[in-house]
Amino acid sequence: MRKWLVVLVLVFFPFAAFSADISQQELRQLAETIKELKERVASLEEKLKKYEESGAKGAGAGDVAEMEKTLSSLKEALGSIKISADITMVGQGTINNGDNIRGEGDVQDGAWSFDFEVESKLWKGATAYMLMEGGQGEGVEDEVPTLSGFNDDAPGTESAHVEVTKAWWEQEWEGKWGSFVFTLGKVDISDYFDANDVANDETTQFLSSGFVHNLAVEWPDDNGPGARLTFQPGDTLYVSLGWAEADGDWEDIFDDGFGIVEVGLHTKLFGLDGNYRVYAWVNCKDHLDVSHLKDVAEGKRAVSEVDDDKTNWGVGFSFDQMVAENMKLFLRGGIMDSDVVSGSVEGDGISVDTLPINGALSFGFSVSGACWGRAGDELGVAFGVVFVDDEAQKFYRNTELTDYYDYFRKPDRVDIANEYHLEAYYRISFFDGRLEFTPDFQVVWNPNGIDNADTVYVLGTRMQVNF
Repeated sequence: MRKWLVVLVLVFFPFAAFSADISQQELRQLAETIKELKERVASLEEKLKKYEESGAKGAGAGDVAEMEKTLSSLKEALGSIKISADITMVGQGTINNGDNIRGEGDVQDGAWSFDFEVESKLWKGATAYMLMEGGQGEGVEDEVPTLSGFNDDAPGTESAHVEVTKAWWEQEWEGKWGSFVFTLGKVDISDYFDANDVANDETTQFLSSGFVHNLAVEWPDDNGPGARLTFQPGDTLYVSLGWAEADGDWEDIFDDGFGIVEVGLHTKLFGLDGNYRVYAWVNCKDHLDVSHLKDVAEGKRAVSEVDDDKTNWGVGFSFDQMVAENMKLFLRGGIMDSDVVSGSVEGDGISVDTLPINGALSFGFSVSGACWGRAGDELGVAFGVVFVDDEAQKFYRNTELTDYYDYFRKPDRVDIANEYHLEAYYRISFFDGRLEFTPDFQVVWNPNGIDNADTVYVLGTRMQVNF
């Protein structure tokens, strides 16, 4: 009974007080700049007050010139810089996880993060951008390993941290044949590909990673050096090319690349907006040969003979379509090379990062609260499946070779099967979207591709504060 009460508390009160010791030089400089702007605004207000008081007598040319000088100084201080920030907090609790994890059972965990964005217009068509992110918490991800995940926003660290996760320059050109947009720097390449109007943002839409992006794409391990080029000949069609370092570690950046090409179409179906995207990608980071792993499990091949320099590739699509004034549907899916898997050979053992994935499919809908008089609210429901190579189960059962399933009580009995995921949320908006609460419910069948694992339920709430 106590466990259920804790879960209910998480649903309605998703956050607790937190503190993080952040003493970054950039933040101090920002505070000093804000203080300077406040002083200049106060000066401007004082001069405007004097101008109003002398209105009956008429203001002198000197007063007007002085005010114009102050205004010019203020504009110079502000420049073309745009600053925004937000905070996300998520509390979640599991139900029916007791038999799946060694000594863990059901858990109630939280995570928080913040985004601090700075954007500046450099010259015509040119933009500079920086995103500073921080936060704390792994959520329930470490106690309930899955292929699809429960909280894509969780920082994944036990202690608070701050880092610059994106920093790039972007240039846009308008020409006779259409527009070009080029982006270069430290990028998240998934920002520009596999987009979706219904399922793409873990801070306002679905929380699960399986509904934020296509799980049948092996995206780069982290944000690193990258670039994208988009050509749009008109309002309906575009073609995008993207490249990024696959492992995101800034070492030998051209050795292990991730490349992707996407074609997108914006159209109207019966007068309702829709977006249709198809793409192909390749990840040149070293991968293990799955057939070799199976041979190792059957004693036909030594660990040292496993090929570990294979390349992964795949194709995918992402569709979203309005079907009524306040309702949108989405469909996303793809396949990847199931003959390879991310991992490495380490002496007499093998480290495997995930299961060999054949493909993934997800679909769902969102409905605006305008239907019942709350235009800022939103209801969303999605279902997804990850298709895995179930013939690889003999290898994953062999704990002498890999500890990938070490968290399971009886890894020698592991049967691999497709993972299924359901998520439903209702976002409640206050103060024109500046404060939002989102109760969230998720169910995962065959978590982490284990056929004989218990179905896990997760209840939680997300709080979003937008500055």
